[in-house]
Amino acid sequence: MEMETETEMERESRKRPRVAAAAAEDPSLAAAASAEYAAWLEEMAVHEAKAAEFRKNLLANPLMAEQLRERKEAAWEKYNNESWERARDNWIWPPFEADTDISCMRFTNENINDPNYPRLVCTMATLQIVSVQVKEITDGLHWPLDVYGFVAVRDVVDRKRIMVFNRERDDYQRITEQDSYLTLTGPTRGVVMTIDPSYLEAKLKVRGATESEDKDLSKFAKTYSLGCYLPIKHTSKLCTLELQHYTVCSSVEATIRVQIIEGQFPRDFRGVLTASTDAESGVMISLLDFNNDELPVDADGSVKLSRQVISVKKGGNLKVSVWQRGVGEEEDQEITAASFVAKEAETSTNYMPMKKWKCWMEVSVAWSLFSCCLFA
Repeated sequence: MEMETETEMERESRKRPRVAAAAAEDPSLAAAASAEYAAWLEEMAVHEAKAAEFRKNLLANPLMAEQLRERKEAAWEKYNNESWERARDNWIWPPFEADTDISCMRFTNENINDPNYPRLVCTMATLQIVSVQVKEITDGLHWPLDVYGFVAVRDVVDRKRIMVFNRERDDYQRITEQDSYLTLTGPTRGVVMTIDPSYLEAKLKVRGATESEDKDLSKFAKTYSLGCYLPIKHTSKLCTLELQHYTVCSSVEATIRVQIIEGQFPRDFRGVLTASTDAESGVMISLLDFNNDELPVDADGSVKLSRQVISVKKGGNLKVSVWQRGVGEEEDQEITAASFVAKEAETSTNYMPMKKWKCWMEVSVAWSLFSCCLFA
């Protein structure tokens, strides 16, 4: 009781100078300030009464360990679920929903060695996205899952979305327990990394029988920055989403094009077209997965790759390969490959012969540096 009296006296002592100062200038302001202060005291008293009642009930009915765990998990789930809304509501850069309008091959055909070249371009540290996988599904979900929505990254160049995976409801991807990787279609340009934080963003849904039965599979926004080496994971109520990546220092952007120039690609060929770099030995990045499907090609023989942009260390090695999947316990086998040494600009060309099937493919790589002036 004595402490309450002292607290009230302290409150009054803080109140009087404000009211007195206001009264000296304008009596109406003094009355308004006094009324506002009284309302605040009343509001605080209500909060204190509720807190006291909560403590009383908690002591009378202590929570069991399981209840505490459930409350903690629920609070963490709520915090994670709201991360996307927090990022959107606190966004201060370009429109939150905007996609990047900066394309790949930005400086491929520029004469960057000209002393009078007006732009300052350079190599940069970049985020190499290897894969995005749905893992550890829970809460009544069962394989297979029909997934749609998007996964995107943002960098300091323009702070806009660089799509990595993007599908509408009618264009869902079916994933299974044996193959729960999303088929990536990006990034659509090199993703620059600096010490300033950038965002990984996801809004994925599981397609139900009707749209009203669809469920939020994963929805979040997380930051990443230079020096982030571990996989980026997000666990929601329904699953864990894991992004495998690595950093390529002093890198250039490589845009890959594959074209059939002689013969036909074999039908019923089960395999994958990959890219790899010496920045991370043994890591294969899928450019196109084909399982007994006819190879998607344009009229001129250009292969419609799922993704085509990766990062390569300046002067480093890039390898584009065709792998044939093994049957049963057989290991996958590399059928053909084309290798390149990274350049700062221009286009490099090499060939991948599939002699057994009398098919020749031309691989072109367009190289580009990055703008040294961020936001430009």
